[in-house]
Amino acid sequence: MKKAIVIYNPVKVGDEDEFTAGLNAAAQQHDFTVEYLTTSVDDPGFAMAAQAREMHPDLVIAAGGDGTVRVVSTEMRHSEIPVAVLPAGTTNLLARNLNVPLDMKAAMELAFTGQKVSMDIVKVHNETSRRPWYFTGMAGIGIDAEVMHHVDEGLKKVVGPVAYVMSFFRQVNNSVHRCRFRIDGKQILKRNVIIFMVGNTSELTGGIQLFPDATPFDGSLDLLIGAPQGVGGWWRVVKNVVLRLGRHNSTLEYFSGKRFEVLLHKPAVWEMDGDPEAAARHWVFQVVPQAITVVAGNPVSES
Repeated sequence: MKKAIVIYNPVKVGDEDEFTAGLNAAAQQHDFTVEYLTTSVDDPGFAMAAQAREMHPDLVIAAGGDGTVRVVSTEMRHSEIPVAVLPAGTTNLLARNLNVPLDMKAAMELAFTGQKVSMDIVKVHNETSRRPWYFTGMAGIGIDAEVMHHVDEGLKKVVGPVAYVMSFFRQVNNSVHRCRFRIDGKQILKRNVIIFMVGNTSELTGGIQLFPDATPFDGSLDLLIGAPQGVGGWWRVVKNVVLRLGRHNSTLEYFSGKRFEVLLHKPAVWEMDGDPEAAARHWVFQVVPQAITVVAGNPVSES
């Protein structure tokens, strides 16, 4: 029989007995044995992923919110061990972009039957750490990071993604950041921005295509920058991004490349895959092509 290692966040999966019983049943049906490792408040999955790699399983399953999924999946980089995602969080970004069902039972079935594809991840350096970070979906500086830093966790448990909308309106009047961008070591941009985001995937909650051209299979990244001002500016963002009425007259600019460097005039907080991080001034985002193997639903295709 094949072996699967399940790394899960016990806070996110709800009833643990129900969760493990459902997964055990799906595994047995597809001739898998299952072993479980739980994350903790102090470790969202780093040690557990390292332990899983040493066990050489046929499959690793990450169950939890975006933080758990990000750590477990990126720690499997270059291992050739497939990673399946069970969506147990608020936004479930990677699951959405891999066409993994948000219904837990259906996602469990897909974990053992879905197509295995190689996808890109993003490597990040900044001046606050000697070691790089890695993420799978999106990272941002500016208003989106402020939203993540100030979202009410208690409210999020009650109303889900709506808590982010409420946090957004509390941060909407934040100051503009003076930024300098370098794309692929050549093109230099100087902008005053309210929002700056790097995307490896395209979709947010509710089917919103924040990066319409982004795909985690093309060996490149997408960059979004902008400084919407007032009700009119934010309405154009909503019209172009949320309502999908095109980019004409948008207050956002889009670029693509393999490496983005950004320098701010003063430190600002940032986030990656929804996890808030400490303030910094200087970042380098670089694509790592086909770094992990993931289990995806249809239709997903590698470029």
